[in-house]
Amino acid sequence: MKSTIIIGYGNPDREDDGVAWHLLNKIVAACDCPEADLFSSDVIPVKPGLDIWFNFQLLPEMADTIADYDRALFIDAHTGNIEEDISYHALEPEFQNSPFTHHFTASSCLAVAQSLKGHYPKSKMLSVRGFQFAFSRELSDQTAELVNQAFALLKHDFLE
Repeated sequence: MKSTIIIGYGNPDREDDGVAWHLLNKIVAACDCPEADLFSSDVIPVKPGLDIWFNFQLLPEMADTIADYDRALFIDAHTGNIEEDISYHALEPEFQNSPFTHHFTASSCLAVAQSLKGHYPKSKMLSVRGFQFAFSRELSDQTAELVNQAFALLKHDFLE
């Protein structure tokens, strides 16, 4: 088994929906991996025992790879549907049926991993509140500050 994977998803060209992309870039910089290309659509090793993976959305096919890890962290943006500005909590496998593929959840991904391989990684979800979703690769000032706070959590749990 591999150690840890951090999976970020969202659209970096839609302002705050790009929270995961911005956080993964901070990880790349902290691990001194300037050659890492988040748009490669593949798993990127950033340091021994830590891989990252960025995609625009979670896909059922990702479950096969995710199941090979001991730990997984999923990163996404949220709107007002979650009370906290930064939500950081454990995840369990739970398949959630949706007619839209872009609504495939992290818990559903874990459920597919468990179904495919008989196990799933110990997992958490880190979700950061987004305020603006226009066409821009820059975060709103409010979300940029929250990304800095979220990175401190990541740094403590995954980079030290």
